[in-house]
This record gives sequence, structure tokens and C-alpha cells, in this order.
Amino acid sequence: MTQRERFRAIIRHEPVDRLPYMFGGPRVSTFAAWRKQGLSQEQQDTWQQFTGSDGSMGLGKFYTGPLPPFEETILSEENNIRTWIDSWGVKRMDAVNQPTEGFATRRYLEFPVKSLADFEEMKRHFDPHTPQRTIPIDVAPSTLNPDGYRHDTAGGSNWRDNVDACNNSDIPVILNIAGLYWTARDWCGFENLSLMVYDQPDLVHEMFEYWTWFLMELLDEPLSHIKVDELILSEDMAFKGQSMLSPAKMREFMLPRYERLYEFCKARGVESVVMDSDGYNNQILDVMYPTGLDGIQPIEIAAGNDPEEMLTIYPGIFIHGGVDKRELRFSREKLRVEVTKRYASAWKHGGFIPHTDHGVPPDIPLRNFLYYIELAKGFCDGEDLATYEPPCELEKQLGPIEETFDPSSAIARAYGLEEEAH
Repeated sequence: MTQRERFRAIIRHEPVDRLPYMFGGPRVSTFAAWRKQGLSQEQQDTWQQFTGSDGSMGLGKFYTGPLPPFEETILSEENNIRTWIDSWGVKRMDAVNQPTEGFATRRYLEFPVKSLADFEEMKRHFDPHTPQRTIPIDVAPSTLNPDGYRHDTAGGSNWRDNVDACNNSDIPVILNIAGLYWTARDWCGFENLSLMVYDQPDLVHEMFEYWTWFLMELLDEPLSHIKVDELILSEDMAFKGQSMLSPAKMREFMLPRYERLYEFCKARGVESVVMDSDGYNNQILDVMYPTGLDGIQPIEIAAGNDPEEMLTIYPGIFIHGGVDKRELRFSREKLRVEVTKRYASAWKHGGFIPHTDHGVPPDIPLRNFLYYIELAKGFCDGEDLATYEPPCELEKQLGPIEETFDPSSAIARAYGLEEEAH
């Protein structure tokens, strides 16, 4: 089977020759930490080839942020802390000099949308037909943003240039796009949006309705030309143990729009519509599956998710993730127990691609992660879950360890608290 055939078969709960080699993506800060643990620049630059991971491809550039962007303005700077207005119109605080590459320290202070009038102004920045959303620009706008999140980039290609490559691809074609809750939260802030559901329901309906229309306008033509295997709607709308909207409020504000989006995507041949949400997922699925979603990821174990339970109580669901990243920090014996459990569920039920349950953080030692990769590959190939031991060939290619990553000292350096910490 090709990688794409295998991916589609798992979505459909059909037999496969092996499970996909998907392990989880290291963050920029993780690579920075691993470079001090013996990872060479070449190995980082060729990470997929170095680890033997399966691939995927996107459609091209789909920017869903504000165009034109809000003017970035510095309000104050003191002791490495900058207070400023970002390109979304949000007042925030950041460390000017980050302790390590990709280490996020942002704190949001005030959001621009507080009323229907504010949202009417915000809509001027969110025309789905603005050409720069899909057409690359020569030079990315300069930014004060220290980590690149929520910032327009020049990168990517136009989807029109990728139609043949996507439709003839042997690897899965995946589109990741900002969802309804995610975008409204970017406009209002989490606390404000939570209150608006009760105090300003008309505004919440207006924002969710507008974004549903925005996505369908943005994606109508591309999805009519390109066969997409997985469309991921990023929401991150759950805590540990429960969702950020109650099931009743999800049914009121989100389900009707998700059902329209789902029907829209299916009419254009999208194989699976999946929500990306950290936190506890079952309340979301109780509302959204199967009429608004085919599945969910990354199945964060710390939040109370259980892939085995999920595959049992939501028959036919497609999930990926579900390997507890916390268990990769310790002994290989402890790591093995966690990984074995997840691959047992994947082979038993189908519809499940195990990988880490979030981006791989820098406190996971590089050698542990490479052991996990080789162990998971064996389990993907059908090796015995009880007895298989990987050869650890990847570890043999590393240089010496210079320094291990300490999250507490990194945070202290970012906020100028090193003296207090000592």
C-alpha cells in the first residue's frame, strides 16, 4: 500500500499492511535542546529522513489572520519584558529575548472585540477573498513577535500550482485551518468569549456564523479541485476533564455550523473532517460526532482521554495521537508500557494512528525519543508487543551530550528571575 492508501484505509477502519510511521513533531525549542544532546544540524534538517517517518503534504498557503494586519505598537519595555499591540490588535506581554529558540512566553492582556460594533470593525480585516491569503508574497512583513505565532508569512505556494501534485500524491494530503471557537477566541480572548456566550449571545452567533461563511468562501474552489484526505479544524477548546463550552452551548452555537461545514467538505470529496483540540475530548464528541466530525486529535492523556474507551464508545471514529508524551521523559521501561498500550488499541480497533498527544516538548530526552521511534516502528510493522526490542541504531549516530534541558531555568531566564530562582 502507498502511504496515502494506508492513511485512507485507517480512516475507514479497513485492513492495512502496517500502521503509519507517525511519531509526533518536535517543537523548535525541542530541536534547540536536542542540539545540545548530540543531534547534528544535518540530522535536524533531514529529521523525517533520519527517523524514517511517513510524510504528508499540504495544499499550499491558506492564511486566516487579519489582512491588513493591525499596526504593531510598543507600549513599554522594561527588564526584557515588552508590552505591545500585535498584528491582531491584541495588547500583550512578551520576553524580548527568548531563553531558547521557539520558547513561547506570550501573555495576553486585552483583546479588541468587546461588542458587535468592534466585530464590524474586525470584519474589515477578514475578507476571505483577499488574494494574499493564498498567494505568496515576496517578503514577509516585519514583526515584533518573538515566536512567529499569529503572524502572516510569505511562505507556501498557491494551491492552483499544486492540484496535480496533490491529486497524484502517494502521501496523505492534509489541510489544517483555524476553526470557529479558535478564531473567536483570538478576537475576544478566552475569558471574554466565555462570558459573551451568556451576556452577548448575539455577538457569539455572529462571530461563529461569519467564520463558517469565511471558511466556505475561502475553501470552496480549492476543495473542488483537490482531493483532501484530512481537513483539520484547529479549536483547542477543552480543559482537563471538560470542554470550554458546555455540551448545551456547543449544540447551540457550534453544532449547526459544524454540520454545515461537514456537509460542505463531504460534498467536495474530503475524506475526513477532524477537530484538533487539546484537553478532554468526549464532551465534544458527544455533541459533534458523527454529524459534524469524523474524528479528533491529539487525544491528550493528561486531560483524561482514553483512546481504547474512545474507539469503543464512538464506533467508526478516526483518531490520532494518544501516546502520553509525559511517559517519554523517564525510563525506557516506563516508556515501553505506554507505547505498547496504545499500539495494542490501534491494532485491536482500527481507526487509530498512535503518536505523541501534542507537540514534543524539550524536556523529553533525545535518546528516549529515538528509542520510542524505533519501538513504535516495530509495533507498526506488527512485531510482538510483548517481546520486540528495537536495535537503537539512531542513537548510535548521535554526538555527545553537552547539556540537558531544564524547563524551570528556561522560564527563569525568560522573565529575568534567575537571581530569585537561586
